[in-house]
Amino acid sequence: MGNYHPDKRVRRTKQHFKNVLFTLMEKKKFRDITISEIVREANFNRGTFYAHYDKKEDLLDEMIEEVFQKATEAYREPYLNQTIIDFNKVQPESIKFFDHFLENKSFYTVMLSENDYFRERLIKHLEPLFRQDFDYTASIDDVKIDIHLFTTYRIYGAIGLLLEWMENDFEHTPLYMADQLLRIYRSYTPKIHVKSLIRKGANF
Repeated sequence: MGNYHPDKRVRRTKQHFKNVLFTLMEKKKFRDITISEIVREANFNRGTFYAHYDKKEDLLDEMIEEVFQKATEAYREPYLNQTIIDFNKVQPESIKFFDHFLENKSFYTVMLSENDYFRERLIKHLEPLFRQDFDYTASIDDVKIDIHLFTTYRIYGAIGLLLEWMENDFEHTPLYMADQLLRIYRSYTPKIHVKSLIRKGANF
């Protein structure tokens, strides 16, 4: 018998369930997948499944949250421990956000094809990153601009750019998308202040 730490066995088992679920989702809609199918394909019994999850939605949610956490890390990578982002100095190569989505192309393609629920969930995950990480007040010269509305404009413009790229089968390279995003940012706010909580590595 191998000398494995129980936590490693748990992680390995749960990852196997996720791999099996995703393989099934490549063939059929999530709503049509049963727990019996999952455990049969995973070569486990139902007891093993229920030891980790109450229902198949819990397994899917955990899979989504793990990928979203990686998306957050990729998004924040260029400005961790910085106080100001000067978009005139940022190089497209330092933007890893689009790389994450291409690296996980299969996952996002399958999930976006499921229904509008995942699209809405993705937007709800990304929106706080734009709104909570940055302070736009010091970057806007026009005092009559409503900062909340400006932030909303920036958020959904960037998210729309991302979604269109994915829905068009990632037709451009991540580097091209990063370059275009930076050019857009430079046209409106050349610099942006990073909130202190982000520099300290806080999670939202």
